[in-house]
Amino acid sequence: LFSSPSTMRRALLRAAAQAPTLQLYQYAICPFCNKTKAALDFLKVPYSSVEVDPLTRSQIKFSKDYKKVPIAVFTSEEVVGGSTEIVDKVLSKETEVPANVDRAHFLSDEARQWNKWCDEKFAVCVYPNITRSVSECWQALGYLQRCPEFSTPRALATRAVGALGMAAAHGKIKKKYGMTDEREALFKAVDTWTEEVGSKNFRGGDRPDLSDLAVFGCIRGVSMLPLYGEMIEHKAFGPWYGRVEKFLQAQGTSAASGGA
Repeated sequence: LFSSPSTMRRALLRAAAQAPTLQLYQYAICPFCNKTKAALDFLKVPYSSVEVDPLTRSQIKFSKDYKKVPIAVFTSEEVVGGSTEIVDKVLSKETEVPANVDRAHFLSDEARQWNKWCDEKFAVCVYPNITRSVSECWQALGYLQRCPEFSTPRALATRAVGALGMAAAHGKIKKKYGMTDEREALFKAVDTWTEEVGSKNFRGGDRPDLSDLAVFGCIRGVSMLPLYGEMIEHKAFGPWYGRVEKFLQAQGTSAASGGA
């Protein structure tokens, strides 16, 4: 049986809506990549993920101006680097967003201020707290063996060399951000965040804004690691995290396809 023109048109529109708007180059445990993905999921923007080799970074050699992750390549072939920059670019394209998302609220001055705080004070604390020893680094890089981009031998080799390199760089990362005790620094940031949220459901009020998704994404990205459990058990952070998670679930499933 042949479909009617109207049925075919609806099917084509659905397929177009589900087609990836961008390709996101990432590390699965990168806080900045994960805060980007949380915002894209919240906005229901379709994207696909490409896992970048943490040793060679060969997948992003095409990027001339931005050498870190996340990097987004849009269907227009435009390349944008940086978590906030990617979200801004998505919304500047008049992307259709869920009806219950108010762009002005989502990107308010306060939302941007606390998103910047997340970049400078919270996200930077996550990495040193999952790389405190070679064994912890090995565990953090376990995602490589679940990535279709890596064969088993390559994943194991990258995981082993990467774990040694991450552990060796741990002290330098702490020094860069002025940390003496990385756990203390992280939970000090957690306290600052939960005090700002206060009695509200979200920092943004009744609905999450960009800053809520930023902090949430940083922790969702380490859900396979022990640190995640500590964060969820925090008396104020855990309930807030759960509310953001439920809100995202109510928005629908992740817009991501492919990758980790």
